[in-house]
Amino acid sequence: MKLEQKESGPCRSVAHRGLSAEAPENSLLAFELAGQRGVWGIETDVHAAADGALVCIHDDTVDRTTDGTGPVREMSLEQLRRCRIDRGRGLERCENREIPTLTAYLDVCRRYGAVAVIELKGLVDINEVQAVYETVRGMGMEDRCVCISFQIERLRELRALTESIPVQLLTERGTRAAVDRAAALGNSGINFRTTKTGLSIPAYAHQKGCTVNVWTVNWGFRKRMWERAGADFITSNRW
Repeated sequence: MKLEQKESGPCRSVAHRGLSAEAPENSLLAFELAGQRGVWGIETDVHAAADGALVCIHDDTVDRTTDGTGPVREMSLEQLRRCRIDRGRGLERCENREIPTLTAYLDVCRRYGAVAVIELKGLVDINEVQAVYETVRGMGMEDRCVCISFQIERLRELRALTESIPVQLLTERGTRAAVDRAAALGNSGINFRTTKTGLSIPAYAHQKGCTVNVWTVNWGFRKRMWERAGADFITSNRW
């Protein structure tokens, strides 16, 4: 798969941690609602558990979003499954409150034809990156997946495994230097926070062959502003 820069029209939509304005973030319900909304991509965060299981949760610990406590990396999948999501919008509608596995998330993306946008969040080495890659490939989603990360080393490790999965370098501030780092990865883009970045960065990124994803943009007037600036993708909690 190769991400293409948009030539005109609206940006492609990415649901941030699923449809997290209407369901608890990174819950199966949030992923399902995003799929039903027909978004281009559904974003999630991936961590490795103590036994190597890959799960979808934003934080390093389960404390903020579940009734459990402790670091994800120090818990087995069985222990993580006993934690119940207990925070977020639309919690009363959330029948399945388990922390989803990467496989369950990919299954939702596949059923709805959405691109899986996977943040390599809590991974520490190429073995864990390879586990993500093999899971994606095993689910037949290699051509419907984008991997993103603040850790450029994780993206380099993925690139050593495959050239077919697009990558995007996450950064708080979109700068020309960050674009240059992303461009060197190949089949790549930059993914930055809009509140700390000038509107000129998309044009520079496009010159370098990079796609541009901006986050987190929840209001219509800001979406239109970044569309006019040339962003290719908009990550939002609301669609």
